[in-house]
Amino acid sequence: MKYLYFDFKLFLILAFTFIIMTVAGTLSHELGHYAVAEYLGYDARIDYQSMHTENDVRRKYLDSTFEKYSFEIKNNLSFPGKQNYDAKRKEYRSDRIKILAGGPLQTMITGTIGFVLLLVYRKKIFSVNKTTVTGWLLVFCSLFWLRQTANSFMWTAGYIFTGEKSMRADELRLARYLDFNIWTIHSITGILGLIVLFTILSLLPKNQVLTFISAGLVGGILGFYLWLIKFGQYILP
Repeated sequence: MKYLYFDFKLFLILAFTFIIMTVAGTLSHELGHYAVAEYLGYDARIDYQSMHTENDVRRKYLDSTFEKYSFEIKNNLSFPGKQNYDAKRKEYRSDRIKILAGGPLQTMITGTIGFVLLLVYRKKIFSVNKTTVTGWLLVFCSLFWLRQTANSFMWTAGYIFTGEKSMRADELRLARYLDFNIWTIHSITGILGLIVLFTILSLLPKNQVLTFISAGLVGGILGFYLWLIKFGQYILP
């Protein structure tokens, strides 16, 4: 019956933490994109939910050249500056792959560090009825992996119910750039996120599992709504 125990005080603390971590996870993910873009020489900025490159002379060159020689490019015909265009397009494609990968890699690396430390110190941070403060910090760090699971679930559900294959997610665009099946990256990382989640649930004291799951659902949904829909656009436009 310990799995049915509900700690309201712990629920409030964890739900609030899930709200904060939803915001922190979103922004740190975008910082992963930002860091790579800046390193590659792009003028980058982030807002509450995405990263943008500005004054992108490389993209402007490619777009203007394509507009001028679209027929030749589509049919792989010769045109003035073709060699330079092909080289710039190849370089830009490589940059886009690196920038796209920066966000998910930051998220997964952070989650992996937390998860490894959680496993290493599990005997010290979990007892029969209690989780230490350090333990909760490592749990929430590990849960950065849940972004992968949530995105994979939402994309799959959207595809099942609408039949549309949205290409907005980083993992889907990465798969397209790398000529992988679009299911590959988001499915594999989504499954890994599930493994992390169920491992955490198995390590938590039984009397905290229901409280943790309830707080995760409420805090995660509230964090998503409050930041990505309601207030984020005004705080970090």
